[in-house]
Amino acid sequence: MQGIVYDATRVKVCKAFYEICDYAEFARERTDALWMEILSRKQVYRELIYYIAHHTFSDQLKVCGYGLCDLYVWQMNRYNLIKDTGKIRVEASLPAQAMYWKRGYRVVDFLTEAEGQGDVLCWAVMEKPWGAGKSKTK
Repeated sequence: MQGIVYDATRVKVCKAFYEICDYAEFARERTDALWMEILSRKQVYRELIYYIAHHTFSDQLKVCGYGLCDLYVWQMNRYNLIKDTGKIRVEASLPAQAMYWKRGYRVVDFLTEAEGQGDVLCWAVMEKPWGAGKSKTK
């Protein structure tokens, strides 16, 4: 059995990844292709390992200044139901504010949360009218 290396982490992450994809009702071919793509990108694979182990993002991978947490918040806010205000309201970290600004959002408030040792987290609340910026197709 010399020369055989067993990577238990890869097996565990693969199993969890396929369970997530099954839950999301991805076609098996799509899941297989996505798994191979993830394996070919070491930073993405490390992020997936961390996510499976901790159920949160390490947020080490950044693209154009945005981390997975920024993208997750953006994606979740896109799918939030719009209340009867006729506006889409999102909470944005500083790096995400530029992305939202380009999409027509404007800062309407700031929220803060006290952390230990006098540190304070601060983030923006942004909103735009529902349907603003949508193309009108016939």
